[in-house]
Amino acid sequence: MNAVQPPPSAQDDHTDRTGIGPPCHCDSAAKAADCQASCHLNDSSFRERAKEILFSGRLITAGAVHLIGLDDIRDHLGNRWERVKERVHTYTDRLLEKTLSVHDVWFRHGDSQFIIVFAHADLQAAQLICGKIVESLHQALLGHSDTSQIIVKTALVEIDGSIAVGSARLDELLNAATQSKAPASQPQAEERRRPSLSAFALGNDEPPPRPKVLFRPVYDVRHKVISTYTCRPDLLTCRNINQIIMAEFLQEEAIFDYDMEALCHAVCTYNELYKNNFRYAQTIPVHFETLASARRRREYLQSCRMIPSYLVPFLAFELDGLPQGVPSGRLAELVTLLRPFGRATIVILREENTDIGTYARAGVKGVGLSMDVRDGDQRCIDKINAFCPVPRKHGLFAYLDGIRNVEQFQAAIEAGAAYIGGAVVGKDSDLPKHMRRCTERQMLLRARVKARRGPAESGPAKS
Repeated sequence: MNAVQPPPSAQDDHTDRTGIGPPCHCDSAAKAADCQASCHLNDSSFRERAKEILFSGRLITAGAVHLIGLDDIRDHLGNRWERVKERVHTYTDRLLEKTLSVHDVWFRHGDSQFIIVFAHADLQAAQLICGKIVESLHQALLGHSDTSQIIVKTALVEIDGSIAVGSARLDELLNAATQSKAPASQPQAEERRRPSLSAFALGNDEPPPRPKVLFRPVYDVRHKVISTYTCRPDLLTCRNINQIIMAEFLQEEAIFDYDMEALCHAVCTYNELYKNNFRYAQTIPVHFETLASARRRREYLQSCRMIPSYLVPFLAFELDGLPQGVPSGRLAELVTLLRPFGRATIVILREENTDIGTYARAGVKGVGLSMDVRDGDQRCIDKINAFCPVPRKHGLFAYLDGIRNVEQFQAAIEAGAAYIGGAVVGKDSDLPKHMRRCTERQMLLRARVKARRGPAESGPAKS
C-alpha cells in the first residue's frame, strides 16, 4: 500500500486558512456548544483539502479523511499559545508517529489542526484512534480530558461524487466500542501491524511492547522517611532494550523511547496526584544517549518545557549511561540544559567510576551506584564500602540503588549513603504511595520480617 502524500499546498503553505463556515443560527444558549461544533463542520478549507486527497488517484482503502483539532488546548492556554504552539506541534507529531502505522499519512492543517489519512483502518476504528490521540494530548498538556468535547471530523465521498463532512464525539465512539468488541479491538490491531526494525532485531514478528514505567521508593536516611520515588522500567522493558543488539542506533532509539515514556508518565502521574494534595520527590531517568544526539535532545527538551512550573521544585533528573572520561564542560552543558526543569541533576553508575570529581565540577548534586543482581552479598557490600566515601569527599551525596537485603541495607547505612532504593525498601509499583516515616531500626526490622516470610510466601506460588 502506497502512503497518500499530502498535497503540495499542505507542505509549502505554513499560513493555511483555518476556514470559516456559514453563519450560526443557534436559537438557544443550551445548544451553543453543539452548534459551535457543527458549524465548524462546514470548514471549507478542510473540505478542499479532503477533496484533493480523496481524488488524488491514490488508493485509500479507508475511504475517509479525518481531522483532529487542538482548539481546546489553544483556548485553554490563551495568550501563552503563541509562545508554546511549536512545542505543542512537535509533541503532537511525535504522538502521531508513535500511534499510527507507517502507511498512514498526517500533516498539519492551519494553526491547530491535523489531517490524518488511514491506509487500512475502517471508519469507526480510525475515528476512535483519532479521538484517543486527542484525549492523550489533552491529558498530557492540560492534565485532564473531557471526552464529550473531543470531536473528530471525517470527510467522505458521497455516491454523487460530492464531499460530505461528518463528526463524531469521542464519548459516543467509546460507547459504541463497548457495544461491539470488534471495533474496540481495531486500534490495537492497527498498532500491532506497524513494522519495526526493533522487532526484526529481536528475532520475532511482533514489535516490542510500549515501555512500562514503574515507581521505586527511595529511603531518605537523613530525614528517616520514604518520600522519594525514582522511575524504573519493568523487567520486560529491560529485556527488550538489552536484547536489541543488532545495531547500536536501534538500542539508542529504544532507550530514547523509554526516556520519553518515563518523562511523560512521571509528569502526568504527578500532575494528577498534585491536584489531590499528594506531594513527593520524583527522580526522572534520562540516558546520555538521549542527550548526546541533537535530534533526540531537542525532542526531549521540548517535552520538558511542557512540565508545569509548580512541579519543577519536586523533580530531579538522573543521568544514566555516562561514558568514562566524559569532559567536565560537556557534562556541565547537559546539567545546564536540564536545570530549568528540576531542582537537581544526579548521576547513576553501573560500576565504580573515577570521574566523580568531574561530576562535582559540572554541577551534579549527587552520585548513585546501582547494584548488579549477579553479585553476591559480600561483593555488593565491598562495592558499597568503597563507593560511598568518594561522593562525600567531593561534596556530593551518595545514593545506592538495588539494595536487596538486610545485610546490604545495614552496610549502606554504615557507609554513609544518603538515599537507598531497592527491594529491601519497597517493591516497584504502578503509583507512588503516601509518605512513610521510619527509622533505620524499623526498616531493618521490616526487612527481617519480610525475609522470614519470603520462603513461606513463595512456596505455594511454585507449586
